[in-house]
Amino acid sequence: MVLLVLAVIWGAVLIPQMLRARSDLRPADSIGNFRHQLSVLRRTGPTVVAAANPLRIPNYAAPTPAPTYQMARSYSRDGARRARTLKRRRDVLFILLGAMAITLVLGLLPPFHALLGLHLLCDLFFAGYVALLIQARNASAERDMKLRFLPATAQPDNVLLLRRSAN
Repeated sequence: MVLLVLAVIWGAVLIPQMLRARSDLRPADSIGNFRHQLSVLRRTGPTVVAAANPLRIPNYAAPTPAPTYQMARSYSRDGARRARTLKRRRDVLFILLGAMAITLVLGLLPPFHALLGLHLLCDLFFAGYVALLIQARNASAERDMKLRFLPATAQPDNVLLLRRSAN
């Protein structure tokens, strides 16, 4: 029984790390990680000429295209902040789901019936968190519906006023 509890604890510690590594799409080996970093560097900078080592076998039969200029990708601060927020919310949701599953399974075992109370508490936390997520989504949708930008046609009137005052 003690070994079962230890296995569940180790699973609770190791499984989220494995899922996080899979969700980040990080290669497991150092060579794959190096190639991934090189491809990220290749995409982010402007290119003037073709890459010296593209990490693939070139096709000499095909004509090489003329070098082109590419704009570097710009990631806005708001987009990065939103991505971090979504990842954090998803992680909290999966942690709550995992806690619910673990406490339910362990609570069904005869010596651990007291964990069913903890399972109910996890259920309440999960329901409250989902309610907060729904409320935040609705507030964001309402804010997007109510936000209006001023029209851009106000400038010609100002130009005419400036011309009149100059004469």
